[in-house]
Amino acid sequence: MYIRILIFFIVNFIVLYFYLGVSSYGYNLYRSNFMSLLNQESYDVIRVLIDSGNIRDRIDLRGSNISLRYSLKKYPSIYQGSNNLFNFLSIVYNYPYLDYYYSENKYYINFEDIGDVLVLSNNFIEYKNRKYRGIMRIIFKDQKYYLVNYLNLEDYLKSVVPSEMPSTWSIEALKAQAIAARTYAIKMMLTRRSKNEIFDVYSTVLDQAYYGIDYEKDSTNLAVDSTKGMILVFNNEPIWALYHSNCGGFTIDGYLPFAKRVSKEDYYLSSVKCYYPGNTWVSKISLYEIKDLLKKYTKREVYSINSISVNSFKTTFIYQTVNNTFVNYSIYNWELRKLLNYRIKSPFIEKVSIEGDWVVFEGKGNGHGVGMCQYGASYMAKAGYSYVQILTHYYPNSTLINLKDYFSKK
Repeated sequence: MYIRILIFFIVNFIVLYFYLGVSSYGYNLYRSNFMSLLNQESYDVIRVLIDSGNIRDRIDLRGSNISLRYSLKKYPSIYQGSNNLFNFLSIVYNYPYLDYYYSENKYYINFEDIGDVLVLSNNFIEYKNRKYRGIMRIIFKDQKYYLVNYLNLEDYLKSVVPSEMPSTWSIEALKAQAIAARTYAIKMMLTRRSKNEIFDVYSTVLDQAYYGIDYEKDSTNLAVDSTKGMILVFNNEPIWALYHSNCGGFTIDGYLPFAKRVSKEDYYLSSVKCYYPGNTWVSKISLYEIKDLLKKYTKREVYSINSISVNSFKTTFIYQTVNNTFVNYSIYNWELRKLLNYRIKSPFIEKVSIEGDWVVFEGKGNGHGVGMCQYGASYMAKAGYSYVQILTHYYPNSTLINLKDYFSKK
């Protein structure tokens, strides 16, 4: 009997000791990890906007031993909260509190006292069926919430590259994509941080597609690892490393569609001939929609459209007003594409015709046509070109350097 009792206490002591030891060790790892990730001066860490919404929307997150950490305005550097054995966390703004739930267990914090809110996990954090590395920061601002993923830049790229380019493509094309994506990310980090914005990049094609851990592939991980830290610069600054699906035979000078970002002196985005001829497409837009568009931008009532012509840069409409006057109106193809909500696949429009109640656009390519043509990069890689040659072709006058060398000169 005494032996059984003794064994019982020994076993429970060992279990308790092991549990406390693991919990403490895990907490220390969390602590050192998230504090380093929050370092705003570090360009090894990127801040990705995953989602935003109304402040009262419920935020559901999953992860191994997921936990909420928060700081108070009075003590901004001290994060409270503890490790948990739960894998589900729900957060709800319920004025005057911020409520959060682990399974059925409810906790709350006075909302006005909160300085910062973080979410940590042992492995990944899952949100809306996508799993992400790093930590999540929840920012409440102007009656909205912003869910921002903080993670290592190279880990971010391991999801971006296969999200932007097929992982089955040649390794040299994938390497070129990795460097272009890294350069673009660094450019956005420098730009948005200089304006004190709360994130560096969107997780969508507004910047770069980033779909989480499940998109990672061995081939694209290799492309990222083998080009670690490499970026493109022009005049000693990271370039706007824009890229698109396929250009239709020629890329466009960057300053034309992106005048707010790119100047005529940014020669690295000069138009170049592409090795890939481009995919053809046909888009049909309602004639009434085109009339409404012309009315909106010319401030005149449109009675009938007499003709539509197109060249490499512009689409020209000749139309008759209700006052029986004729108007000649031209618009850049890339602006027209934007106004039509990108239903025209590229600015490379070759033919336009009116067929009944429809305006039919025909052209080549897919995307804005500036910078690296991804299909062209694939074509070059298959032909034996290296990633350096691919990047040199699509970003002429740029130089390949290491991030450490760039920041060492700052």
